[in-house]
Amino acid sequence: MTEKGELQYGVEYPAGSGQMHYAFELRLPTVSDNIDAIETSGGGSNLRLNTMMLAASLVKLGDIPREAITYELLGTMVDDDYDVMTEARDRLKKKRMRPKSNSADSDSPSSSSAGTASPSPGSGS
Repeated sequence: MTEKGELQYGVEYPAGSGQMHYAFELRLPTVSDNIDAIETSGGGSNLRLNTMMLAASLVKLGDIPREAITYELLGTMVDDDYDVMTEARDRLKKKRMRPKSNSADSDSPSSSSAGTASPSPGSGS
């Protein structure tokens, strides 16, 4: 499952070429992407980790070769384009989310014997 979108300002690649890339395709980031980002960055800011995870989860960004889509490249984006990508990620998460059931009781086992149980010995009844 992926989400496609268009950046407002684009990403220049190669650097200094003036060639801008706007169309992107994003998959959901995984736990593995998160672990790799933490290990690569050594921790740090959430923005850095999230940008690293976005770079890892980009399937396509214009005509940029996949191996060139890095944290450093995304660091050159205008912040509004970062927001466009995180909104696409959030839409993907909603699509992937488990559907809500119609019945509140469907996830819990029913106990039909609870109301008809006999009093235990010594309960005074």
